[in-house]
Amino acid sequence: MKRRIGKVVAWGSAIFVPAAVIGVNGYFTVPDSTQLHTVSGIHRQCVDYTHSLPLDEQGRFSLLVWNIYKQQRPQWDTALSQYHQPHRLMLLQEASFGPQLARWITQASLHYDQAYAFAMQDAVAGVMNLSKVNPLHSCAYTAVEPYLRLPKSALYSEYKLSNGERLAVVNIHSINFTYAMAAYKKQLAALEQALARVDGPIILAGDFNTWSQRRLDAVRAMVTRLSLQEMRYHPDERMTKFGLPLDHVFYRGLSVEKASAIDNGASDHAAIEAQLKVTG
Repeated sequence: MKRRIGKVVAWGSAIFVPAAVIGVNGYFTVPDSTQLHTVSGIHRQCVDYTHSLPLDEQGRFSLLVWNIYKQQRPQWDTALSQYHQPHRLMLLQEASFGPQLARWITQASLHYDQAYAFAMQDAVAGVMNLSKVNPLHSCAYTAVEPYLRLPKSALYSEYKLSNGERLAVVNIHSINFTYAMAAYKKQLAALEQALARVDGPIILAGDFNTWSQRRLDAVRAMVTRLSLQEMRYHPDERMTKFGLPLDHVFYRGLSVEKASAIDNGASDHAAIEAQLKVTG
């Protein structure tokens, strides 16, 4: 069963400020349980795959992390087409799986997994992983916004590496519209619990909505416990609120050969690109 939420407003600010409301109303379908949306349909929370090939090529792979802003700007597909050729793994936030994105993924011959946060007009919304190869395993996570009551989402996936290790990847879009920290920390805690079981390399990336120092401190405390490093960018054009960046990439068991965060105009967020090397 699924539930429908009517006349939900979309907020234009990074925080819960009534003056910043945009008058966009609509009907949203929210699954009763956490679900995973894949090329083969809708599944329960987790899926295992067979015939997975290594994500890296000769110990290297490229990464894109980008909040795609629900594909609201007309040049989003042009930007993705420019990105997908060099990138073996693409982590998108605010992806809306409508006909246009579906066609683009098919034409690009990419595998996709998406956390089914909610749907509007039959387009599934949530974080999405696009990759040149199948993952070994993927799980969806959702956490409900305290005020809007629409879920934010995350994906936990594992990819085969050529050295025999598994790369654990978390793609997250964090809870946004609340000043309180309880729901924000609870969402992080569920993902930290999954990553705490991982012995090998890790990527933790996405839109963390770190628009307050308390939020940023909570994220950095988590990555310290997991022994992750924070990626640096040259140039760094990441979206900020109150002087703090919202998007981050943290990693372990990899080395960064180069990384940039460039505002391409196709979203309200800059696209993070990185060239990574497997160190194991």
